[in-house]
Amino acid sequence: MGLKTFTKSMLCCALYVIGALTAHAADRLVIVGDATWGGWTLSQSTVMQKSDENADVFKATVHLDANKEFKFLTELGWGNLEYRAGAGPVTLQSGVEAPLVSSEDEPTDGKFFVSESANYDIVCNLAEKTVVVTKATYQATVLKHTALWMIGSATKGGWSIGEGTIMKADATNPAKFSARTELKPGELKFGTNIYAGFDQMFYLRDVADEGKIVFGGNDNKWNITEEATYDVTVDVAAMTVSFTKVDPTAISTVETTSEAPVSYYTLGGMQVEKPHAGVYVKRQGGKTVKVMIK
Repeated sequence: MGLKTFTKSMLCCALYVIGALTAHAADRLVIVGDATWGGWTLSQSTVMQKSDENADVFKATVHLDANKEFKFLTELGWGNLEYRAGAGPVTLQSGVEAPLVSSEDEPTDGKFFVSESANYDIVCNLAEKTVVVTKATYQATVLKHTALWMIGSATKGGWSIGEGTIMKADATNPAKFSARTELKPGELKFGTNIYAGFDQMFYLRDVADEGKIVFGGNDNKWNITEEATYDVTVDVAAMTVSFTKVDPTAISTVETTSEAPVSYYTLGGMQVEKPHAGVYVKRQGGKTVKVMIK
């Protein structure tokens, strides 16, 4: 073997190893089933959010109905890679880790169940093939979504749902979603599934009150008349929306450095000096996220 051939072979092997190490089980994960608000309708599936710390970990805090089935899909379509209970049905216990079985490893379509209707913190680790479903602290209202997406001619992504502006759930009140974004004159509405088409359910303008939202119905959108940076907040429990123009000088004062002090709080708002295993609210600089510590 010549030097060039040997070098080329070693390079190919190195690239293969790097690719194998950086490959992830799936780019997306959604929840479907009678236990969820959307049932088996794919466009109304529950989108799980990918962890900032681990691309193989997906999280959601949503409502599950007792004694009804659900599973996880990696695509909005049947016949693709799925994650489910395996050879038979499994009733998940709150806070107890259980196997997450891929359709590639087990063809039997066993579903998951919970024994109590409630909001749950759901964590799927596709690398370790585990799922943990823990009864959430927040039970004030039924949670259907993990995020909302702004779409429309007033937004950066226009009418492309895949380019929608994400509105993240508040760490302590997951029924409230917000985003700071630039808007221009035009229309917008709020989608519930970035992977679905226009047959999904949208939050739309209440024609009787610009500050109110309705879920589904006539396609009444909001009209933005002035180009500016806005703080947009949607509360799906109170069914309200607000658009607040931001003072441009205030934007630069938001702390974003990764070296800012870190503090942890319980979901009830109590600060914790040395957090143990569990779910907490992590605050660092101007960023607040929900994290699970094992």
